[in-house]
Amino acid sequence: MAQLDKIVTAFRLTTQFPALISARILSCSSNNISIQSVWSQRVLERLTSTKFRQTTVSDYKTFTIVSPPSDITNEVISSYSKSLKYFCVVREVNSVNEKKQYLEVWADGALVNNFDLSALDVHGKIYDDAEFATLQWSPDETKIIYIAEKKIPKSEPFYKQKPKNSADKDGVDNNPVPGKEYEWSQDWGEQLVGKITPVLVICDIKADTINVLPNIPNYINPASVIWNPDGSGVVGIGYIITPRKLGLIYCTNRPSHIFSLTLDGQYTVLSSNSEQLSVKSPRFNMNGTKLVWLEHLAGGPHHSCFKLMSCNWYTKEISTVIDIIKDSFNLKVNNDIMPFYGLYNQKLEIRCWLNDDKTLLLSTPQGGSIHSFAIDTESKQIHYLPITKPFHESVSVIDVYDDSVLFYKSSLNKPGQLITVKLHSLKGDYDFNNISIYEISPSRSLPNSEKFIVEHGCTLYDKPTTIFYGPKNNKCPLIVLPHGGPHSSSVDSYAGIIAFFVQIGFAVLLINFRGSTGLGNNYLESLLGNIGDADVKDIYNAIQSNSLWSDRKLVLFGGSHGGFLVTHLSGQYPSIFKAVTALNPVTDLLSMFGTTDITEWPVTEVGFNYSDLNTLVNSKDVMMKLADCSPCKYAHKVQAPTLLLLGEKDLRVPPSQGLSYYHLLKKHGVTTKVLMYNDCHPLNTDAAYMDSAINTALWFIKYTSEDSE
Repeated sequence: MAQLDKIVTAFRLTTQFPALISARILSCSSNNISIQSVWSQRVLERLTSTKFRQTTVSDYKTFTIVSPPSDITNEVISSYSKSLKYFCVVREVNSVNEKKQYLEVWADGALVNNFDLSALDVHGKIYDDAEFATLQWSPDETKIIYIAEKKIPKSEPFYKQKPKNSADKDGVDNNPVPGKEYEWSQDWGEQLVGKITPVLVICDIKADTINVLPNIPNYINPASVIWNPDGSGVVGIGYIITPRKLGLIYCTNRPSHIFSLTLDGQYTVLSSNSEQLSVKSPRFNMNGTKLVWLEHLAGGPHHSCFKLMSCNWYTKEISTVIDIIKDSFNLKVNNDIMPFYGLYNQKLEIRCWLNDDKTLLLSTPQGGSIHSFAIDTESKQIHYLPITKPFHESVSVIDVYDDSVLFYKSSLNKPGQLITVKLHSLKGDYDFNNISIYEISPSRSLPNSEKFIVEHGCTLYDKPTTIFYGPKNNKCPLIVLPHGGPHSSSVDSYAGIIAFFVQIGFAVLLINFRGSTGLGNNYLESLLGNIGDADVKDIYNAIQSNSLWSDRKLVLFGGSHGGFLVTHLSGQYPSIFKAVTALNPVTDLLSMFGTTDITEWPVTEVGFNYSDLNTLVNSKDVMMKLADCSPCKYAHKVQAPTLLLLGEKDLRVPPSQGLSYYHLLKKHGVTTKVLMYNDCHPLNTDAAYMDSAINTALWFIKYTSEDSE
C-alpha cells in the first residue's frame, strides 16, 4: 500500500503543471510587455481538466501576473480584433437536453452582442479543433468569420402520428423529412467525429446577421480560413473530399489547395491546382503584399518535409522560399556549424512576421528537439534563434508582435514556461546571434530534478536520434519508449507521463528510428516498405550500442505505431525484455486495412501506392506483405508479460487489434491483461490517463522487481 501511495503521489506531482493552449502579446514597448495566456491543467480530484486565462506584465527584468487565473472551461474558442477593441468568444452552456453554443462580442468591458446559435439555427456546432477551426475578425472589425457544421434537415420515421396542423406558430412548414434519420455520412474520423460538412459563416456585428458563405464547390471542405488584406474575402485550405475522406488528425498529407473566396462568392484556387499536393497554414504578412504557406506532395507518409511557399498577392506569382531538404545543410550559429534538416512543423502561427514584413519566425522538430528559426522570405536565408543549445530542449514560437517574440520552452526535466525576446534591427538587419531572454511565466521544476539527466546521442547513422532521461549514475530499469506515427518524432519537451516514470525510479530511452521527422526527408522515407524490420532493428541496435542501457532490466512502452514496435520487439527479441505495455497498438496490418479511418496507411507503410487501390485489393503480394510486417506474426515467440491499454472509441487503431493480439498471447501461454477505456486513440481523458499510467507503473514494477527474477 505504501508503494501505491508513493506512485499516486508522483503521478499527482507530475500532472500538476499547467500546459499552454495559447498566448498572445497584447501590447509592448521598449519598457514593458503585456501577455495574455490560456492554460489547461488536470484536476484529479474531479477527474477533469480546467482551462484558465491570465494576464502577465513584464518590464523585461521581472514579471507580474496582474489578473488572477480566470476559469474559462466553457469557452470553445475566442479571438481579439486587431485593435483589441473587440473580443469575441464562443461559449458552450449545458442546457436541459443539449449543449448550446453562444457567440459573444465584448467591447469596453461589456457584452455588446450575444447570438444564441442554437436558437438561430443557421448551422450546426462551431468547430474548435486544430485542423479546421477559425475565429477571425475582419480588418475593419465589423465581421467575424468562423467554421461550423452545415445545418442538416431534421428527419423522422416514415410513419409517425402528429397533429393535423403541423405548421409552427408563424405558419412556416418545419416538418422533418421522413425516412432519412438512419442515413450515414462520412465524417473526418478519429477525434473529428461528427464533423462532416464544414461551412464558412460570417457574423456581421453591425447588421446583427449570421450567414453561410456560398459558392464553395461540393467536393471541397474549407479549413483554417483567414481574411484577405482588404477584408473583401477570405483565404483558406480546401480539402478535396473525393473519392473519400481519410482520417485527418495526425495526417498532413491529405489532398488540398489554398483558395480565395470573395464575399460575393468568387472561388479561386491560388496554389497549384493539383490533387497531388497538400497544404497548411496560409498566412499574410502585415502589409498584405505576401501570402505564405507550407506545402508538400499529398499521399505517401502521413508527415514529410514541407516546402515554404510564397505568393505575391498582387501578381499571384508563386515561388519556393525553402525547398524540401533531402538530408541536411549547414547553418552558421555564431562561430559554430549546425545541420538544418528541413521543415516538419504542421503550422505557422497566426502572427509570425517581424516588422520588416519579409522575415517570418517558425518552429520545427530538429533531431530530437523543437527549434525556432527566422526565415528571410526574400533572400531565403535561415537564421537559428539560439534560445537553447542546438539539439537540446525545445523552444516554440507562440506569437510575434512589433519585433517582440513570445516562446514556449520546456524539456523532459523541466515543465513548460513562457519566455520573451525583443529583437533589434540595425539598418534593416536583425541580430539573431545575441538574444536576451526574459521570463513571462513562473519557472517550475520537478522534484529532485537535479538528480536527473537528459542526454542526446547520435547512435544511429551519425544523427541526433536518441534521448536518455533518468537518474544520474543509477542502473535502474529502463523503459524503451518508441514514438508513434511512425512519421513523427520524440523530442526533448515536457511530457507528464515520462516525468512520472522517472520520478518513481525508472529511466526512459527515446529513439528516433528511421521514418522519424526532423532528420531529413530521405531518412523519413527510407522506412516505407520496411516497417516491422528497419524501425525494429534501429531500436534494438540503439539499445545495444550502449552498455549503460543494454545491461539494465528493460521494459517496453509504446502507443499506436509505438505499440506496433513494442509488440514487434517483444516477439523478435523475446529474451531481453521483462514486460510490455502497448497502448492501442497496431498488431495486424491485414485486418487494420479494412477497419481504420486511415485505410491508406497500412498499404503505404508496407511500400505500395494507395492510389492504385483497385489493383491492390486483389493483389496477393500486398496482402502477404501486410501479414508479413505484422507483430502478430511473432506472437508465438513472446515471453514478456504484456499489458494492453485499449480505447473502445478508437477509430484510428480499432480495439479489435489489441483484443486479437490478446487472444493470440493467451493461446501461447503469455501473461497478458487488457484494460478497456471509454476513450479514443490517445487515451487522454483524465480518468483513462491516470488509470493507464498508474497501471503501467505497477505492471513494470512487478516484473522488474528482484523477486520476479
